[in-house]
Amino acid sequence: MNGTSIRDLSFSYENDTRLILKDIDLEVAAGEFVCLLGQSGCGKSTFLRLLAGLEKPTTGTIAVDGKAIAGAGLDRGVVFQDYGLFPWMTAGDNIMLALKQKFPRMDKAQRKEIALKALRAVGLEESVFGKLPKELSGGMKQRCAIAQAFSIDPPILLMDEPFGALDAVTRARLQDMVLELWGSQQQKKTVFFVTHDVDEALLLATRICVLGQAPGRVIYDVSIPPESKPSRDNLFEDTEMMQLRNTLIRYINRDVASHIE
Repeated sequence: MNGTSIRDLSFSYENDTRLILKDIDLEVAAGEFVCLLGQSGCGKSTFLRLLAGLEKPTTGTIAVDGKAIAGAGLDRGVVFQDYGLFPWMTAGDNIMLALKQKFPRMDKAQRKEIALKALRAVGLEESVFGKLPKELSGGMKQRCAIAQAFSIDPPILLMDEPFGALDAVTRARLQDMVLELWGSQQQKKTVFFVTHDVDEALLLATRICVLGQAPGRVIYDVSIPPESKPSRDNLFEDTEMMQLRNTLIRYINRDVASHIE
């Protein structure tokens, strides 16, 4: 099922009394696409690192299907903004390395077949398999990173502003691609997607959690039912979505203003 339960979560770095996150409680059902929305510095990426098991909570717990996260695991795929590809390895070898970790008994030919299928699924030609990251554009590298994450078929996918460094056209294409990959699966992955872009959150999410600043906590939590989910074509024409957009911006602005005063 892969439901995720976050209880009384707080976090501060060792030897630092300042809390980065405080008192976060969330119950996320399997298959939800959750966008973590908020201004820079509110702890969104730290929250994702806690979900990935790369950091440990100061207080509280994070559990998947009732089992506390004790560290990084192959049940959670991660896509970072900086692509996360080893520069000395080809795109194909990067994907195959992840597959080797997930499926150690699988032979190399099978891993290559899955890697090529993953590249095709994200709209890349098979020739990319043999190219180094430095030979690829930013958009192509991010497609490879997404292919790597999807290839090991984790039930939970963690994405940390994966399109933040891309141009508008490439960003739109990859947003649509991720939505298509997520929506085409019989058993949808649970996605936690970090962004500071309200429109991106509205386009992608089935649920949006707004994090406030210093320390980060959930100040607004809203679900978007399937029948209300906007498309790129009608995002700015849908009255309900425009009202929600204004609400999200209002919560963010009020939170920022409260810290300036």
